[in-house]
Amino acid sequence: MRVLKYLWLHFVVWATDWMPDIKPVPRLRGFLLRPAFKRCGRNLQVARSVTINFPNRVELGRDVCVATHCWLHGWGGIVVEDEVMLGPYVVVVSGDHTQVDGSYRYGPSRQAPIFLGRGCWIAAHATVTSGVVIGPGALLAANSVATHDIPPFAIAGGVPARVIDRRSRVEVAQASAYGG
Repeated sequence: MRVLKYLWLHFVVWATDWMPDIKPVPRLRGFLLRPAFKRCGRNLQVARSVTINFPNRVELGRDVCVATHCWLHGWGGIVVEDEVMLGPYVVVVSGDHTQVDGSYRYGPSRQAPIFLGRGCWIAAHATVTSGVVIGPGALLAANSVATHDIPPFAIAGGVPARVIDRRSRVEVAQASAYGG
């Protein structure tokens, strides 16, 4: 079953990659990809040229948006809650290399699950490493690398990512009420 899911995912990505990312196409691609995942909510939107390894270990909530050229490596498990946005060229990798005799070449991999909380945004070219939890409503800024957990409603950036600012749940609700 795992191999069939993997093949289905790559077939759908390959077969639809020529289609432009205008509104109905990412929704169609997401609908076709749903069976490939461990769990997948409604309204998945997937842009073209994405790579998802081990989709049978990836759980997606509803209203998730995966932008173009994202790379998800689900070996250690990835949980993406509702309303999460992954910007272009985002890397989410749930495994790390380890050393053996001073070399990473033949070291066994170390896996740890990644958790992306409801409504968080992983901006363009950002990377989330194994074992990291991004809290609900958090923002990981563009070109950042999350090597440690990011608290809820925090704005984090840099390499490695550090909390730059925090917004309360009230501030977030007020901002969204006024379109900001």
